[in-house]
Amino acid sequence: MPSETTFNKLTDGNYFEWKIYMEALLTRKGLLDYVDGTAEHPGGTEQTKKVKDFMHKQSETCAELILCVTPSQLAHCCNPDPSVIWKTLSDIHASRGCSTIISLCHRFHRLCLDHGEVMSAYVARVRHIAFLLEEAGVKVTEDDLILAITSGLPHSYDSFLISLDATPDSEYMLIYVITRLMNEYQRQHQYPPCQTQASEDPQNEAMAITGAPSHGIAHITCFSCGCVGIWESNGTIPMILCAEYAATIYIRNQYFAQ
Repeated sequence: MPSETTFNKLTDGNYFEWKIYMEALLTRKGLLDYVDGTAEHPGGTEQTKKVKDFMHKQSETCAELILCVTPSQLAHCCNPDPSVIWKTLSDIHASRGCSTIISLCHRFHRLCLDHGEVMSAYVARVRHIAFLLEEAGVKVTEDDLILAITSGLPHSYDSFLISLDATPDSEYMLIYVITRLMNEYQRQHQYPPCQTQASEDPQNEAMAITGAPSHGIAHITCFSCGCVGIWESNGTIPMILCAEYAATIYIRNQYFAQ
């Protein structure tokens, strides 16, 4: 029965991703040993049950490989030994030359957060190139990933990057940086920065300031206790205070005024 694959078949440009999916599929079917060389020929004549079972598993593994490649890759799948097919595909597609490594390194350090791209997709792109470098034999550390991710951020993240400098060395890990970066992304998109727009009236040279919509006083919370607050004007500086905390300040001021 044909395999019910849910991933793209092997082409000239997706070997590393295909390899992971293929290993998972063969593991689920108990056939991975027949491509990595772990399964050995039991010895004996072809009439013995052990040899027949071994050859049947080999044929089944070859079938799985053939069904998961595109027609352009069939020429590499003609050997009856699945381990030979597996190695042939690796030798052809898993290039580890200097030019390949240099090209991947350039891509890795030139990645940028595209306009309109969500942060999770950007982090996934960086990790994907890091994965390709690892497959090419290049060691990629967490510091390399942090540098690549943060170097491609726009200027709106400058204050966030400065705040990372205060992070203790014991906490400065990839998962910590990514978590904070996701939170910063959500903050910037939930509360977009104010924008300056020119008036449509050519006679009016004033600039209109537009920003995040106001939520009204009824939804403002006290900076002290977190309760829904009121506005109290202290000279020219407004403060957001709840009634209880405002009363406390009033009593304190009356006490010191005596």
